[in-house]
Amino acid sequence: MRAAIFDLDGTLVNSLPGIADALNSALAAQGLSTHPRDLVERFIGNGSRMLVSRGIGGEPPDTLVDKIHESFLSFYSESLISGTHLYPGVRTMLKDLHLDGMPMAVCSNKPHQYTVAIMTQMFSWVPWIMVLGQKKSIPIKPDPTGALSIASAMQIPASEIAFVGDSTVDFETAQAAGMNPVLVEWGFSPLEKLALTTAPLVSSTAALRKCLQAPH
Repeated sequence: MRAAIFDLDGTLVNSLPGIADALNSALAAQGLSTHPRDLVERFIGNGSRMLVSRGIGGEPPDTLVDKIHESFLSFYSESLISGTHLYPGVRTMLKDLHLDGMPMAVCSNKPHQYTVAIMTQMFSWVPWIMVLGQKKSIPIKPDPTGALSIASAMQIPASEIAFVGDSTVDFETAQAAGMNPVLVEWGFSPLEKLALTTAPLVSSTAALRKCLQAPH
């Protein structure tokens, strides 16, 4: 591969503690049931508003989702950094890929301001081509708009870019963009779901680096 685009949550960082704490705080503030972290993990992947909707359960009215979503974002701004950490080996892998001259970017369904905050705090040493989170102007993944805008900024054909993630949403994004999907096994999605895709599955950052550097 000539370049790589990474998902953020569940791929480069484990942000589950901060997300779960903020969601449960927002739900509790409205007198709603909270959830254990392993259940919140299943809610992640389609943007923060969908996370909140799944947390409420059923088919909640938009007004309630909007109210709790706003509360979630407020709580999450407080737990954003303290509740997030890099997965083992990520720092070394990114440094090595950078030294090898591979252009890299991030494409996340996390709200853009929080994506940028995490990247600035934890990955400022990587010269990212672009860091892109959820914006009103760009549809969330698996819509390929964000990924293709990154490819344009990289000036590299989509067919020569790896899209690395931890979910079927990332797999579908890669397919829609005409990129090469690579899925990590350490993220938020059950392995059995990832195994249903045709993407290469990697179980370590060393294996991921080897996969990204191998000819396709």
